[in-house]
Amino acid sequence: MAFFIVLVLLGVLWFGFASIRASRENDDSPAPRRTATEPGSEPRDIPPLFPDFFHGVLFSVGKEPTPQNLLALAEYVSQMISVNAYGWFHQFGDTAAEAQFSRRFRGGGPEGQALEKVPDDMIDFLWAWNTAAHDALREWIPRLERVLAAPESRLWLYGDELPFGMWEDN
Repeated sequence: MAFFIVLVLLGVLWFGFASIRASRENDDSPAPRRTATEPGSEPRDIPPLFPDFFHGVLFSVGKEPTPQNLLALAEYVSQMISVNAYGWFHQFGDTAAEAQFSRRFRGGGPEGQALEKVPDDMIDFLWAWNTAAHDALREWIPRLERVLAAPESRLWLYGDELPFGMWEDN
């Protein structure tokens, strides 16, 4: 009889777990965050982009870290992260993650999200999404910084104030 009760309890627990998991997969909430205590997960070890990364890039291209320049650069970096994210989603064949990323970040991120924090939120999403993205992000962020500060960078084309929508300019 005790074995039967344990079996029923395990079934109820499994059903509850499956129901919660299914409801999370069907909502618009962010990617499930894995904590450092979960097996196989690592805490994010990439420093936040805001503010130091953005200030460093702006300094490298001779621009002041004004609110306009910080926000325009954050928008530009968000677009660059998105392009890479969609490539990674396609590489892994994860259309559900792609759709979730799109719902969350199209139009500048969640309502009320500070634009300058969207790139870091995107990195957090990707970090939580797939541990295979960790090494890619670790390599890509320093490369991004070099590309943004390089002499052929689009950031050099503008005067003292960076415009929004730089990725759309020809």
